[in-house]
Amino acid sequence: MRLNPHWSCVGFLVAVAAVSAAGQRAALDAGSVAAFVRELQQAVRRDDRTAVSALVRYPLTVFAGGVRIPITDAASLRQNYDVVFSPGLKSLIAQAAVSPGASSGSAASVLITPESAAIGVSAVRIERVGESLKITGITVPLTAPPAEGEPRGGRRGGRSPERLTVDVGRIQRAGALAPGERDVYLLSAQKNRLLDVRITGVNGRDIVARISSVKSRAPIDARAQEGVRTWIGRIPDDGDYRIDVVRVAAGGAPRLDYLMTVSVR
Repeated sequence: MRLNPHWSCVGFLVAVAAVSAAGQRAALDAGSVAAFVRELQQAVRRDDRTAVSALVRYPLTVFAGGVRIPITDAASLRQNYDVVFSPGLKSLIAQAAVSPGASSGSAASVLITPESAAIGVSAVRIERVGESLKITGITVPLTAPPAEGEPRGGRRGGRSPERLTVDVGRIQRAGALAPGERDVYLLSAQKNRLLDVRITGVNGRDIVARISSVKSRAPIDARAQEGVRTWIGRIPDDGDYRIDVVRVAAGGAPRLDYLMTVSVR
């Protein structure tokens, strides 16, 4: 059957109009972005990992401490949740405030363009995917922006030791340290298990790990006492072990980001 050229032309114009309308619908507005940010804030505050993972477009590439982390699907995000949603990123999300069409002095401001929105400079990128808004990019800030009234450049009271829960497997933690600072982690491990501790995302010995027994307060060995970027060895006895991640470098950036990977097998 031969199509009427007139109707073919009409069909073409309708298609162009539809594409144009779709482009107009794709433009972001402050109201929809604000609603999405509130939904994200509530899910993160509840530690509802399923709800958070539903707000992401996959596959997703996350950058943390100079390391590229591929997130293939929702299950992968939940598995790496503590690395991706670090204390710094959670604090940034909690403080996020919509600031449409202009920059803001706040590190947690939400900047909106017709194509995308971003929490902070580039920590969380938000775009329209189909009829919904989704997170399409994450660069983990690792350090939290100071709360209103809090001076910049220092910690508030320090961090308590964090207990790592891993019997056999791998766990990662991201952090950032100012000169002289350290993060402390506690790990329960069984005798003769193979322990692998690695610090990545830093140069040379800017940040090192030191490992000691909580019971004896003695380092596992000389290298663990001195501090290294990579330590691999057998656990000497059942018990708790302390991993101190220490910034050795006095110069450089005010805060250096790192990614620690702990494997037990």
